[in-house]
Amino acid sequence: MVTSNGSSAASAAGGVISSRVWRESLSDSVTQRPRPLCVQPHQRINLTVVDFSVDDSASSVGRRQVGRSTASCTDPLFVVIDDDDDDAENGTVVCGGRRRLSSVYLSTSNCLHVLLNATAARTAEFLIYYEGI
Repeated sequence: MVTSNGSSAASAAGGVISSRVWRESLSDSVTQRPRPLCVQPHQRINLTVVDFSVDDSASSVGRRQVGRSTASCTDPLFVVIDDDDDDAENGTVVCGGRRRLSSVYLSTSNCLHVLLNATAARTAEFLIYYEGI
């Protein structure tokens, strides 16, 4: 379903974004842009990361609140820009490498934009599971 602002709204309450599929869809001639992600109105979006660069020692889920300021990591997995935030520079940087499975972000609205750090040099693979709650 496409909303009035041109973003896509999921008819289901969740889905998965693959870093590998995202990277393979990039073109050298087109600049990568944040991609919109929406769920049904009046829902918020919960993002959980499966980071395959981390050994699965305990299979525990890390739950932490990610702040609204930029994080300081050298190789972030992705940046989240809430729909009510006009400036991508104010986005939340999500870093990996700590846990295999981490709940990392809860949006303030039913839409957000995701910009993956999916360059050709990046070899670590990850999934973003999103669900409307």
